[in-house]
Amino acid sequence: MAGRKKQRETQRPERAVALHEPATALALGVLLFAALFFFRSHLLGTAFLWEDFLYHDYPSRTFAAVSLAGGEIPLWNPYTFSGMPFLADIQKTVFYLPMTALALVVRDGRLDPWWVQLVIILHYALAGGGMFFLARSYGLRRGPSVFAGAAFMLSGFMITHAIHQYIVTLVAWYPVILLCFRRALAGEWRWVFLGALVLGHSILAGFPQLSLYFYYFLLAYFLFELFSTHRGAALLSRPAAGMALRAAAVVALSVMLAAVQLLPTMELAELSQRAQITYQKATEGQLSWIQLVTFFSPKAFGTAGAAGYEFYGPGTYWYYWETCVYLGVLPLILSLLSLRLFRRDRHVAFFLGYALFAIVFALGENGVLHRIFYEVVPGFSTFRNAARMGIFVAFAASILSAFTLQELLHGTRTARDLRGYRTILAAAAGAGALLWLLSLTGGFRSALGVPADPAVVSTFSADAGTAFAMLLTAAGVLLLVLRPAGPPRFAWVALVAVHLADMLVFGGSQNNGTTDPEEYFARSAGLVQAVRAQGGDEIFRVNTRIREGMVMDRNQGMMDRIQLMEGYTPLVLQRVYPPGNSWDQVLDMMNAKFRTVVDPANPRSLRLAASDTYMPRASMVYEVKVLGDSASVHGFMTAPEFDPRAVVVLEEDPPVRPAGGGDERAWQARVTSYGLNRITLEVTTPADGILLLSEIHYPGWRAAVDGVPQPVLRANWNQRAVALGAGSHAVVMTYEPEPFRRGGWITLAALVLCGAGLAFPRFRRRVPAPTGDAP
Repeated sequence: MAGRKKQRETQRPERAVALHEPATALALGVLLFAALFFFRSHLLGTAFLWEDFLYHDYPSRTFAAVSLAGGEIPLWNPYTFSGMPFLADIQKTVFYLPMTALALVVRDGRLDPWWVQLVIILHYALAGGGMFFLARSYGLRRGPSVFAGAAFMLSGFMITHAIHQYIVTLVAWYPVILLCFRRALAGEWRWVFLGALVLGHSILAGFPQLSLYFYYFLLAYFLFELFSTHRGAALLSRPAAGMALRAAAVVALSVMLAAVQLLPTMELAELSQRAQITYQKATEGQLSWIQLVTFFSPKAFGTAGAAGYEFYGPGTYWYYWETCVYLGVLPLILSLLSLRLFRRDRHVAFFLGYALFAIVFALGENGVLHRIFYEVVPGFSTFRNAARMGIFVAFAASILSAFTLQELLHGTRTARDLRGYRTILAAAAGAGALLWLLSLTGGFRSALGVPADPAVVSTFSADAGTAFAMLLTAAGVLLLVLRPAGPPRFAWVALVAVHLADMLVFGGSQNNGTTDPEEYFARSAGLVQAVRAQGGDEIFRVNTRIREGMVMDRNQGMMDRIQLMEGYTPLVLQRVYPPGNSWDQVLDMMNAKFRTVVDPANPRSLRLAASDTYMPRASMVYEVKVLGDSASVHGFMTAPEFDPRAVVVLEEDPPVRPAGGGDERAWQARVTSYGLNRITLEVTTPADGILLLSEIHYPGWRAAVDGVPQPVLRANWNQRAVALGAGSHAVVMTYEPEPFRRGGWITLAALVLCGAGLAFPRFRRRVPAPTGDAP
């Protein structure tokens, strides 16, 4: 068997990546066409991505692109949740280059959502092209490699997560990163630096959970290559040490390259409402055992898409896309057929093993691995939605499909091999027929928890029937491939076409939303204009949401540059609203001039009402209460007698302690300029006091009074304050986060190292060798 394994791997040498070959261009063209055809409605402007893309991604991209186009790095966002870090939120992807480039297409202060969708769609082509080259690096031919690319980019995971821009744009780089990593392990240092650049840049795509998961995948792959290449005493050899050094260099440099984003994000995460997550929270979005049937029948428990929610499986409606493990019928069958190859090829064994690990982990508390990783392995206790590990099932299945097709299309097939493959196909078809027949019985549906509603039963049975029909189609195509005379020419084209058809049936309309993001946010244009007209040059906030509903989108502020008390973003600060003895007092403290109320004339309608009790953005207070712990602060501020106009609550002693008794009629505080990262004020006070700003307190905000640095104090739970002496002062407050500065220098150093590492070999080759004797 060992001799046979050696012979198989010798017959399939690794191939160099070649972009200039016409056949390679054709293969990439097929994958690009498949991606564009799948999302043709979005490109033609007749459909739009929905859910998180509409409510979070598009307004975030617009705010970032418009800010960058105006020459300002959006470190701070004053328009969401009364103000919070923007760049530090990794999902804002300010430094992810494809999204950064959107600043070039900003027109009249707006970003057309078509451009954002285009960037996302092109990442599907990137995922397919990267998988193509990865498969080629294993010595696989073009046909199987093209199918691997199609299987990965059009997997159920990728399709259902199209609404999550940061997920798609991150995992699209997985194949390219592994390709570079493999080359680096093989001993080529230029691939170390290139791999670090790609891996580090992928982190900036903005989804740390799947970045973390991929780092552990690379660790597993490194250990696999190390122990399968070097055995026994060879593990202590110089080549083994070199492999370990190169792997460590890729990881270290990639983290350094992303430091400009990672360090601010780490600071924000610690101060956010997701700083701590219970195990119960971590198990949200986990896969259940009964959902494994969706490998065959993807809509067995209903759907949740742009057309509406009809999900009745375990969990809530969003579990549909979080637990989607559908690969497509052909990748599923071909992955099963690869079981015949795992003894012959060590890479097949690795990917099969990792796919099994990913499935068991995705089960969350229904399996045995998730709790162990949550409690023991660093990083895993930070995230929920364990089923997102399913991306590695799709990743592994794609490359396994290519290995299998290599054998079916180009391998030496004996009559025994053909019988074995046909037996597995027959077994798969039989299992599919059995599941379809069982779907028609009430007992099977009851065991899966399918409601007895006739409409639900009809949908369940229809999906099982569709799945069985696709299974028969896929099996029929594979039987043509397995004919004794050999597979038809260009059989891989038929295989790609069948997979494309399968995934169009599964999710061709999954993301075809009907709401144009530009039109959606334009619906509030009249309300925005009315607020601006009444406000004049005054700086104030708007409360847009109450228990009965909201008058405009929570992220409308980023679109129209109006300061809202609400927002929609994952990393919300823990101290987002100050405590108070009433909600009206909270609104007053947060400078909310306009508030959402129920329309007295129409109880079903909401409107904005102007308030005359709100506090100004900046004010002087002359009585101080210093309380050292959050519980005491909360208790004092919720007491009925608390008056934020008369007393300010601090958590540390100010450098200038007011004597009290200042005349509130004599002071003046005026905001002279207000930018994203800088505020200037002119303040006159008759006595020593505290300048209180209705601005969110956060590390990195610095104050200078008449050019002299002064500490920024936390006041009233979550606001900023500066101690001032009597007199007139020019106050400048700037946001200069230390993690951003420190991370920027680390990133710059890593860029220099990678650039030098890539340029040095080329420079050395250009230096002519000395000839003749020295004079």
